[in-house]
Amino acid sequence: MKKFYLFASLLLGAYGFSQTGSLCTNPIVITTLPFTTTDNTANYADNYDPPTSTSPACVSTTFGNYYHGGNDVIYSWTAPSDGSIKIEIPNAVAWTGMFVYTDCANIGVNYAACATSPTSKTLTIDNFPVTYGQKYYIYISSWPSPQTVPYTLNVTAINLATENSVKVSGSAIYPNPVLKELNFKSESPVISTAIYDMSGKILQKMEVSGNRISVENLKPGSYIIEYTDRAGVTATKKFIKS
Repeated sequence: MKKFYLFASLLLGAYGFSQTGSLCTNPIVITTLPFTTTDNTANYADNYDPPTSTSPACVSTTFGNYYHGGNDVIYSWTAPSDGSIKIEIPNAVAWTGMFVYTDCANIGVNYAACATSPTSKTLTIDNFPVTYGQKYYIYISSWPSPQTVPYTLNVTAINLATENSVKVSGSAIYPNPVLKELNFKSESPVISTAIYDMSGKILQKMEVSGNRISVENLKPGSYIIEYTDRAGVTATKKFIKS
């Protein structure tokens, strides 16, 4: 019986560690706005517990890192233009914390924005400024008690500017639909890609050579591809595998 519980614990631990959204390096990707989802941090793992002794201030509280003590779930979104967005957890349960980071290395060190509360209330990060091409990580967790929390996450555009439309239109993928080989058009050579299914689950990551990749191994259907060029600009597109 002890061997069974040990095996079950190891299995659950491995699942939690690899589950999309449990790690900043493997987040749930938000491809378009507006975005809404309902979930529970119980479906993920507790992979981040930054020291509370050095907790950066979060709005009016100095207990920001205490809100990293529960299970963690992380979403990512890359801004298609300059502007601002609204991030909200309506009717969040007590001790829920919501944070925005611009780099995985900043978790528990430097918040770009945050909203926390020891009581049940709506958590809102309003008019959050975003910069074209920047990837933002939305991190949701809680105090060690209750450890896991249910939540609904809403992300909406308030004012996404159009000044970068030329840059955005200068980046493209083709052919679409695609059968075997997907090509990239960009101002700088594309060096890496990540392909996701429509739920945001990552399917594969790869380096790029010659501004093209093979997608022959994918099943027919719709996918999201995120690709980064040598200049560090990241774009996200939807494509259909025929």
